[in-house]
Amino acid sequence: MDARVFFHLTDAIATAKSAADLEATRDLVRASELHTVERRALERALQIRRDALRLGDAGVPWPTVAPRGD
Repeated sequence: MDARVFFHLTDAIATAKSAADLEATRDLVRASELHTVERRALERALQIRRDALRLGDAGVPWPTVAPRGD
């Protein structure tokens, strides 16, 4: 998969403001050719964002992975 598509999808998930936005993004994920690991990561991100929206935590910042600094 093209990395630009993957990052576009992650950005769309992170900026979703409603369940309708997430469903539209879910349709894009389903229509995209993805590696198994990428698909699982995006599906998990969709689930986390859906839960955040359901709980009213739409302003919760998207989790990031920081370098360890070793």
